[in-house]
Amino acid sequence: MEIVKATLAALPVVVVAAWLLVGMFGARLAPRAGRVPWSAPSRLFHWVMAFATLGTTSLMYYSQVYEAQAASSPVARAQYGELLRLHKSIGLVVLFLVAFRFAWNRFRPRPALPATLSAPQRRLALGAHGTLYALMLAIPLLGWFASMAYGGRTHFFGLFELPRWLGKDVEAAVVYRNGHIWLGWLMFAVLALHVGAALWHHFVKRDATLAQMLPWSARPAPGAAVGEGRGSTMGNAT
Repeated sequence: MEIVKATLAALPVVVVAAWLLVGMFGARLAPRAGRVPWSAPSRLFHWVMAFATLGTTSLMYYSQVYEAQAASSPVARAQYGELLRLHKSIGLVVLFLVAFRFAWNRFRPRPALPATLSAPQRRLALGAHGTLYALMLAIPLLGWFASMAYGGRTHFFGLFELPRWLGKDVEAAVVYRNGHIWLGWLMFAVLALHVGAALWHHFVKRDATLAQMLPWSARPAPGAAVGEGRGSTMGNAT
């Protein structure tokens, strides 16, 4: 388990490296003629949410190094408190961006699903898409509930404090915390499927699913068909 936690703590570095490699070499391996990129706000939401999710989870696993020493070391206790506050703040970034993303999706529909997807693949894509959004809502909320039930406070980068409307209840806090942790593991499993599907689209199907979500995606050439519709694939689920 400790090896798994250490791996998760290092995961953002690995993801950034893979992200850059796909950007530098992906277009050569699988050209994307006439692709239609997502809108700039959609791509911004996607990548900020992705790295915020990985970052806040990795912070929590890293902070456990100090948590184990907090009872006997004031320095470790202070360091753990700082990391926990940062974990909460970044988690709130994810929660707020999910809400903004829901609003943006109503204003600007997502690109249509690739025509090559079979009916089961479409159902899987939409199911995973819905699961990711549900988890990105539920996990921060459960963390906030746990903080309130433990009697703690939840600040957003020191700018403001979220209201506390749950009384202190340690038994309930343990339930919220366990749900927060186990749903986090479930989200990593769904994210692994999400990333795997995006790479499968890019290198096996050789379509534009991943390419159109990359931050440096070019605008379509004049006259190119613009696919706008209600739907998403596993490779562009957020």
